[in-house]
Amino acid sequence: MKEEEASLMLIRHAIDNLPQPQKTQVQACIDRIRSVMDEYAGEDAGLALMLVAAEVAAQQE
Repeated sequence: MKEEEASLMLIRHAIDNLPQPQKTQVQACIDRIRSVMDEYAGEDAGLALMLVAAEVAAQQE
């Protein structure tokens, strides 16, 4: 299994184990992000998402 696949499994598992109200909010956020990303070229949207993810991770440290 690739590292990316393992990370994806861990994140999905963590979301599945959230309390229902939080899980619903997280899923709504995921759906909204995907909807916005569909408005842009795949590579552009992917780069933007990676930047935002890195910024959020840096802020949490």
